[in-house]
Amino acid sequence: MSTKQNGKRELTHRQRKMIKALAKGASQAEAYRQAGYSSKNADQGAHQVKQQIKKKMPHLMDEMGLTDDSLIGDYLVPLLNATQVKAFNHEGKVIYAEPQPALDIRLGALREAFKLKGSYAPPPDASQSYSGIRVINMEGIPRPNREKFLEAERELKALEAQKNGHKNGNEPEE
Repeated sequence: MSTKQNGKRELTHRQRKMIKALAKGASQAEAYRQAGYSSKNADQGAHQVKQQIKKKMPHLMDEMGLTDDSLIGDYLVPLLNATQVKAFNHEGKVIYAEPQPALDIRLGALREAFKLKGSYAPPPDASQSYSGIRVINMEGIPRPNREKFLEAERELKALEAQKNGHKNGNEPEE
């Protein structure tokens, strides 16, 4: 059973053990079993425990001082202004370049900021991703002349028949 502190739920001992097992690389079902839960329906049980943990995370992060304001002010905003200095070795001397914007770090920070703001469209449902039918419009694509194709096919068959000693597909005459 979970304990309560200041009216908020804490992680249970088993939930903590499951998190540790997941961090060590165990599968969800294996981590669930290692935490002391029943091995019956381990995949489903592990999913349910992870959902319970997710519900508790905002409170746990706040308790650790990782409030929304501190995350944005202390971590996200500085990343938006990140710079990098490159060092080069030239004839045995280390040469430092002028500080440049760290664009990859800034881009990652922007992505996280937009995710937090809900600016990205939600991912499509799995049911919407594949309709089962694919339509290909072939209008406007040049097509071969069917009559020329059939004529060439007849000529080819006639040549093969002559080569094999047949006339018009019949057995050779004696």
